[in-house]
Amino acid sequence: MDEFLRDINTLIFKEWILIQDQKDYQIHLDEQQDNVIVIHTDYSYSQITFNPLNIIELCVTNTTNQEVEFYLHFQMKTMKHAIELFHEMIESILQLVEKPKVRILLSCSGGLTTSYFASKLNEASELLYLNYEVRAVGYNQVFDIGHDYDVIILAPQISYMHAKAQEIFKNQIVIKIPPHIFAKYDVAQTLNLIEEALNNKQQKVEPESKPLSLQTTIHNDTKILVLSIFRNSLRVHIAYRIYDEKNHILLDNEIIKPKITIQDIYDIIDTAILHHPDIKIIGVSTPGIINDGYVVSANVEGLEDMDFMNVLSSRYSQIRFILSNDVNTAAVGYYASQKEYHSLSFLFQPTNHLAGAGMIIKGQLIRGRAHLAGEVQYLPMSLSDDRLALARTPEGALELVTMTILSIISIISPQVIVLCCVLIPDVEELKKELGRYLPKHYIPDIIKVDILQEYTLLGQLILCIQGQD
Repeated sequence: MDEFLRDINTLIFKEWILIQDQKDYQIHLDEQQDNVIVIHTDYSYSQITFNPLNIIELCVTNTTNQEVEFYLHFQMKTMKHAIELFHEMIESILQLVEKPKVRILLSCSGGLTTSYFASKLNEASELLYLNYEVRAVGYNQVFDIGHDYDVIILAPQISYMHAKAQEIFKNQIVIKIPPHIFAKYDVAQTLNLIEEALNNKQQKVEPESKPLSLQTTIHNDTKILVLSIFRNSLRVHIAYRIYDEKNHILLDNEIIKPKITIQDIYDIIDTAILHHPDIKIIGVSTPGIINDGYVVSANVEGLEDMDFMNVLSSRYSQIRFILSNDVNTAAVGYYASQKEYHSLSFLFQPTNHLAGAGMIIKGQLIRGRAHLAGEVQYLPMSLSDDRLALARTPEGALELVTMTILSIISIISPQVIVLCCVLIPDVEELKKELGRYLPKHYIPDIIKVDILQEYTLLGQLILCIQGQD
């Protein structure tokens, strides 16, 4: 687009937004900054910031918990594209017009005995004008969906899981109902338990994570943009960084949306190139099997079964793209962040999804034919249930991870297993289970990590420098 037309479109877009005021939200220019439009609801604060070079930022913050619900930025291209992104932002804002309900998950062994109780709690909440929404589920669903709830209540039949549930649901309130309350379906006492727990809840401050640093010197002669695509239960994130020729971070950011499209990736790349036109290599880390640039089974809406390399290379013909599986890049990143181990396996077992493993032997990432190395979903293991069913509960995850690690040990016997699995908070329990099958001295070190992102970003940088595909 001609720069003059881009300027005009940006001005028109800004004025168009200001006349979109509706009963559900209020729009106005910020009193201190005339390049910022503010959108208010009772439970959200949103900003649209007009930056130099016609780069526009959209951000929605939930004011009840201060979480960013939606964030992206883009350079003005067409009015149609800008308006589409504005409407996506408004969809997030409209979810916060009314006070977000306190979402409560009530669970027993099968879910049947709590369904009646949940309906009574909902009726009482409505009569008492309490902002509660209660859902009853069986135990096998709790760990699959529990992160989407504020309060998790365990019936007496599964109260033995209380301590482990607290370890897994670090940001939720976990309550066990005393038997005498549950037996009588005592709605009043249960509501008192919930209210007391909510009043006593302390806001947890997440420690600020620092970017990992390389433990070895790796020669680099160009600027590199790396993207890491990952999802949690509610949203998709694309974290990205620009590294300079000395591997220093020039830019560190992410976008957050309910779902992504290829256009979101274009917007990140276009903005990065606008500020750093000398970027020569772009690395993308994503879930899924990546073979010859084609992404299969990514489990991210908008990226399923895509000829990713061809799509990107056709649009940015002067840039070299390196596409990598997220667990492979995590393995490379972990390896580069330490000096103790020369062989490792990085095992990622998500909740209710198939696992993947990244393998490094003597400093070399093992990809295998068609890049299937580490696709542990294909291991012929004797299990008590379907893999996805096992991946829903701590007991099932323990069985699944134990059998997977035993297979890895029998094939490559790495010095260390790096495990990322929310449902296994205690590696000592895992080691004990492994000890049922292996002599203790054959069990490698096991290190637990909570998230992949830092390792994937660093690993993708290294793969870009090495020029591997």
